[in-house]
Amino acid sequence: MAGQPDPVLQQFIEAETQRQRFQVMVSALNDKCWDLCFDSKPSTRLESKTENCLKNCVDRFIDTTNFMVNRLEKTALSSGLAPSEFEVDN
Repeated sequence: MAGQPDPVLQQFIEAETQRQRFQVMVSALNDKCWDLCFDSKPSTRLESKTENCLKNCVDRFIDTTNFMVNRLEKTALSSGLAPSEFEVDN
C-alpha cells in the first residue's frame, strides 16, 4: 500500500479542484457581466439598458451555476462522493 495513492485523499483533491474551477468560472462570469453591461462613462443612476443587461447576464449566470452544480452532483454520485461535498456557500 505504500506505493498506492490514498483514494480518500484523491477524492478530496478532486473535489477541491472542482470547487476551484467553479470559483474561477464565477469570477470570469462576474467580470464578463461587468464588462458587457457597463460602459466607461460614470453615471449617478442605473440606466434601463444597463439594468436589463445585468438582469439577463445574472439570469444566464444562475442558469450556468445550476448546470454546474447539477453536473458536480452527478460527478460526485458516480465517483462515490456525497453531493453535500459540492454545496456552494451563498
